[in-house]
Amino acid sequence: MDYQIALNPELGLAPADFVQTWNTTQEARTLAEARRTSSSRTFDPFLVGAIAVLGTIGVGVATDVISDLIKQVVTKKKGHKRIRVTQINQPDGTRILVIDHEDE
Repeated sequence: MDYQIALNPELGLAPADFVQTWNTTQEARTLAEARRTSSSRTFDPFLVGAIAVLGTIGVGVATDVISDLIKQVVTKKKGHKRIRVTQINQPDGTRILVIDHEDE
């Protein structure tokens, strides 16, 4: 199962940086490989275009585990402490994880 990732630009984290940091973080890379997508859409949590994909995640892996690893990766790269991960389930079965920061 793949999870599409959408990063809010306000995080200041480029998609390439997210992919690189994910793939060089041992625990995250063991779970899935991140890769860029060709989406050129702008960030909108309701009309979101994925900018990265975490591929081939096992069916038994909980979304909470994935969310925690995403938070670790964003914190490692940008130092943000309060990261919010929101899952949006599309009618076609696609799962999109929207990565944003919580209001301070």
